[in-house]
Amino acid sequence: MIRTAQISDVKELRTLCSQLGYEESEAEIKERLQYILENNDHALFVYEDEDGLVSGWAHIFGKHLLEGVYAELGGIVVDSRHRRLGIGKILLKACEKWALEQGYFGIRVRSGGTREKAHQFYSQMGYRNKKWQKVFDRTLN
Repeated sequence: MIRTAQISDVKELRTLCSQLGYEESEAEIKERLQYILENNDHALFVYEDEDGLVSGWAHIFGKHLLEGVYAELGGIVVDSRHRRLGIGKILLKACEKWALEQGYFGIRVRSGGTREKAHQFYSQMGYRNKKWQKVFDRTLN
C-alpha cells in the first residue's frame, strides 16, 4: 500500500537512505521529514507491505524557477530485498499523481551517472534523458 510518510517511519527511512549511500542520522531524517510533512509543496510517499514493513519511499516537490515550473523527484528507493517487484513503479506513479493534482505538468528526475539500473527504470517508465551534467557542491561555514 502507498501512503504518506509519518514521523514513526524515521528508522525505516534512514535504513533505506543508507542503501542509496546516504548515511544520515535518525535525528537528521526526522528533522527533514518534519519539514516535508509541513510543506504543502512536498510529498513523501512510502510503500508499506501487508506486514506493515516500509520497503520503499519516494519524495516529490515543486520547483519554481525563472526558466520553468515543474515537479522534481527528490529521491526514490526500494529496499534491496524487494526490488523488481513493481514497488518503484507504484511509488513513481503516486508522485506523478501528486504532481498533476498540484498543477505540475512535468516531472524532472536527476540520477547519478553511475546508477545505470535507475536510468533503465526511468526510461522504461517513459522518462527521457534530457541532458548530462555535473553537480558542484560547496559547504558553507
